[in-house]
Amino acid sequence: MIRSTLLLAGLLPLTALAQDAEPEQEAETHTERSELETVVVSALPIERSKLDSAQPIDVLFGEELDDRRGLTLGETLKQQPGVHSTSYGPGAGRPVIRGLGGGRVQVLEDSLPSVDVSAQSDDHAVSVEPMLIDRVEILRGPATLLYGSGAVGGVVNVIDGRIPESVPYTPLEGRFEVRGNTVADEKTGVLRLDGGSGNWAWNISGSWRDAGDYEIPGYGELEMHEDHEHEEGDHDHDDHEDEEERVFGTLENSFVESQSGSVGASWIGARGFFGMSLKRFETEYGIPAPHAHGDEEDHDHGGHGLAAFRYSLLSEEDHDHEDEHGHEEEDVFIDLEQTRWDAKGALNDPLPGFTRATLRTSYSDYTHAERSVGEGHGHEHEEEEHEHEEEHGHSGDHVHTRFDVEAWNARLELEHRPVAGWRGAVGFQFEHESLSATGEEAYIPDGDTLSWALFVLEEKRTGPLTWTLGARVERNEIEVDELIEHHDHEGHEGDHDDDHEHGDEHDAPLSRDFTTVSGSAGVLWRIDDRWQTSLNYSYAQRAPSQGDLYANGPHAATFTFERGAVDLDEEVTNGFDFIVHRHGEDFDLEASLFYNAIDDFIYLGETGEEEDGLPLRTTRQEDATFYGGELLATWHLPRTAVGHFDLRAGYDWVRAELDSGENLPRISPARYLAGVDWHLGDFRGSLDYQHVTDADDLAPNETPTDGYDMLDVNLSYFFDLGGAELEAFARFSNLLDEEARVHTSYLKNFAPLPGRNFGVGLRGRF
Repeated sequence: MIRSTLLLAGLLPLTALAQDAEPEQEAETHTERSELETVVVSALPIERSKLDSAQPIDVLFGEELDDRRGLTLGETLKQQPGVHSTSYGPGAGRPVIRGLGGGRVQVLEDSLPSVDVSAQSDDHAVSVEPMLIDRVEILRGPATLLYGSGAVGGVVNVIDGRIPESVPYTPLEGRFEVRGNTVADEKTGVLRLDGGSGNWAWNISGSWRDAGDYEIPGYGELEMHEDHEHEEGDHDHDDHEDEEERVFGTLENSFVESQSGSVGASWIGARGFFGMSLKRFETEYGIPAPHAHGDEEDHDHGGHGLAAFRYSLLSEEDHDHEDEHGHEEEDVFIDLEQTRWDAKGALNDPLPGFTRATLRTSYSDYTHAERSVGEGHGHEHEEEEHEHEEEHGHSGDHVHTRFDVEAWNARLELEHRPVAGWRGAVGFQFEHESLSATGEEAYIPDGDTLSWALFVLEEKRTGPLTWTLGARVERNEIEVDELIEHHDHEGHEGDHDDDHEHGDEHDAPLSRDFTTVSGSAGVLWRIDDRWQTSLNYSYAQRAPSQGDLYANGPHAATFTFERGAVDLDEEVTNGFDFIVHRHGEDFDLEASLFYNAIDDFIYLGETGEEEDGLPLRTTRQEDATFYGGELLATWHLPRTAVGHFDLRAGYDWVRAELDSGENLPRISPARYLAGVDWHLGDFRGSLDYQHVTDADDLAPNETPTDGYDMLDVNLSYFFDLGGAELEAFARFSNLLDEEARVHTSYLKNFAPLPGRNFGVGLRGRF
C-alpha cells in the first residue's frame, strides 16, 4: 500500500518542476564545516550549538549524512568516532557508544523514545528509517541524564521534521532520492514533500527498499573450530559434507525489505506552534544465522549454535517427523510493523519567569513476529508468496515468537529567564510501556513499565568560563503478569530452584520499584577564539530493566539460555569526560578522554552449566570500569586549481573490565580513521579509510576477531534541471573486498560484512 502511494506520489515532482517557484534563500552546493558548528542541538532543552555546549556532542547532517546512510541506524553512524554497531545482519544494527549498547544507549525520535524492542536483543531492528533522517545528534556523558538515568552509554536523537515548526518559503517544496547497488541488488526510493501557506504547514514523506541476499568475499560461516571433534573414520566425509553445505560468495537469508510513510501538519502562530504526525514503518529482514538441517546438532562454533536451539524447540511430533526425514532447513526472518502518533507544541512566554514551553507526546503500537519458512524464502518467490498470503494470510508458515509493545510518552520542557546569572530549563518526562511476548522464544514475561522523572539543566557564564549543572530524579515501576517457569527440554536434572544464587524464583516478587537520583557538573573554558576545553563529571543511578529482572528462557539471538535476577540493585556510575576542541579556518580538532566507574554493573555471567542444550547465563552484578578516548582532526587545505581539499584523521578506543580482572565481551576494538573530502565547482568527492584492529582483549569463552581494512569512495555531480537542484552520485564500498567480521556482533562467525559494492543514485530538491 505504501509503495503504491509512493509510486503515484513520485509523479508530483515532475508537475512541480513545471511550476514557477521562488528561489530558496540559500543555495549551498555543499555543507561547510562551519555550518556544523552552529546548528542548534534539539536534544538540549536550551538552545545551544555544538561549539557552545560543554557537553560531548556530535551532529551528523548534510553531505556527511547523505554519504553514510545505510540500511540501519547503526550502519549509518558507525564511522563516527566512538560509535560502532551491533551488526546482526543487514536488517538490524543498533549503535554501540564507548563500549556500551542495548538499553544503555537510548534512541530517540525528536527527543522521545523510538519505541521498539531493539534494546532487548541485537536481532531486533530500530524502528527508524535512515533514509528519512534530516539530522542525527549523538550525546555522551552528562547530557544523557536529560533523557533517562539508564542512558549511561549515550543518546542518539534522530530528527526527521515530521512535524513542521515553520511555514516553507514556497507553497510546495521537496526532496527525493533513488539509488541501487550491486552487492545486494538493492533498490531504494525516498520522497518528501513540504508545503503550506498562511499559518499552516504540512509534510508528507515515504520510502521503500528492496535488497536481496548480499555478496561476500568468501564463506559466510567460518570453518569449524579446531577443538571440534570428529570420529576419525568419518573425518574426510564430514569435511566434504560441510564444504558442500557452506555457500561461497553469498550470505544466505540476508535480504531486507522495508517501506515507511508519514504525514504531519502544524499550525504556526506568532507565539508558537502545534502539530501532529502519523508514521507507519514496516520491514522484513532475514536473520543470517545457522539453520537446523540434516542430522546435524550444531554445538560447535563456540558450542551451542542456533541450529541446536531451533531443533530443541520442536514439538515431540515434529521430532518424530524430523527423525524420519531429517531436519528441514529453515530460514528465520523478522516481520516488523509500527504505527506511531506524535504531537508537539511550543509556546513563547507561557508563564511569568519562563521564556518558552515545549511539549512532546507520542503513542506507539509496535509488533514484530519472528517467522520461519521453508527453504527458498526470497525475492524469486515473491509472486507465489503473495498469492499464498491472499489465500492463507502471511507467507510465514510458523511464528516462533511475537513481541507486542504499546507505549505512551510525554515530555515537557520549560526554559526560564536568567536567575542570578543562571539560565536553564526544567522538565517532566512520563513513559508507560506494555510489553507482551508470546511463543517458543519468549524469554521475557508480559509486563508493564511505568516511569516518570523530573530534570533540570542550568548554566552560567563568568568571563571565559561556562558552568553547567544538571540533575534528574526518576521513578521506575516494573510489574510482570507472572513468572516464567521453564523446564529443561532435554530432561536434565538441573534444579535451579532451591540453590539458585538469587533465591527461590517461585517466591520472587512480581513487581519492583526503583527511585534513582542522578546529577552532573561541568565547566567549559574558552581559551581564545579557536581553542576551548571542558571537563564534566556525572553521577548516574540506573534501574535494571524488565529483562534484567525477569528473563528466564532460551534466547536465540545471543545463543544462550538467559536467567534474570529479581533482587538486582541499581547501577551507580561515576563518570568523567575531558574534551579539547579547536575550530578554525585551517584546522579543526576534537579530542576526548572518558572514564566511567560503574558500581554493581549488570551483565550476563557464565555458569558453566547448560539448559536446553544452550549455555546458561545468569544476570549478575559486579563493579566494572570503562575508559577510552576519541580523536578527530581535520585540516582545511588552501584552495587550489584542482579544488578544495579537507584531510581527516581519527582514532577511537575503549577498554572495559570487571574489577575481578575479567574483560567484558563484545567490546569494540580500537580503530583508526582517515579520509579526504574534495570540492571543485559542481563536483565533490570523498575517500574514507578505516583500520579496525584485532580484538584480542577477550572475556571468558570469547573468541578473537581479526581486524580488517575498509576503503570507501564517494563521487557526486550537482546540476540543475527545470528549476530543481539535482545530485548524481556513485559510491564504491569495501573496495579492498575485505572479509570483515564485527567483534560486537553475536553473528561474527556466521555473517561477515558485504563485499565489494558499487552503488549509484540520484537525489534532488525542488
